[in-house]
Amino acid sequence: MDYKAETDEWLMQQVQAGRRDCLEVLLRRYATPLLTYLHRVSGTHHAAEDLLQETFLLVWTKRQTFAGRGLFGSWVFQIATNCFRQSRRSHLRHLSRHDTGAQIDGVKCPGPDPSWLAVATEQQQQLETAISRLPEQQRMVLVLRHWNRLPFAEIARVIDCSEATVRSHLHHALKRLRRSMESCS
Repeated sequence: MDYKAETDEWLMQQVQAGRRDCLEVLLRRYATPLLTYLHRVSGTHHAAEDLLQETFLLVWTKRQTFAGRGLFGSWVFQIATNCFRQSRRSHLRHLSRHDTGAQIDGVKCPGPDPSWLAVATEQQQQLETAISRLPEQQRMVLVLRHWNRLPFAEIARVIDCSEATVRSHLHHALKRLRRSMESCS
């Protein structure tokens, strides 16, 4: 059966009833945004993949705790955030600042000019380093807002704070990134 038109919340109700095929649909919908989020907050693609697996394992094992009062997206990002925090606290993973599969994220190369590519790669590495140096809360807010496009209210639910605090974290994160990038130029 094709579930593409169904809401996340309806699919989660089906998951609560034991329907693994509906969990697979949710996994396909959320794998990329969650992986992007976890990669940016953890600093490595490998750690992000492990955390993504842990997140969806918890979605399945804790499926009965989804009350349906909020959005599934907020709930799953909150689980991912808690998985990341738990991995940090227990020191199970040694996070590095650079992913061995370096890419130029979000920057399109206009042509085969190697000097432009080198500059773009260097700027991207500087940005990723600056993001990795942000305090954890600021980094999470920045990634959830700019890369995952969550509204402030949803981010507040995910990281368990007020909407005003989310806005403050974002303001301070952007201010630090600007200073950091200006010092690199």
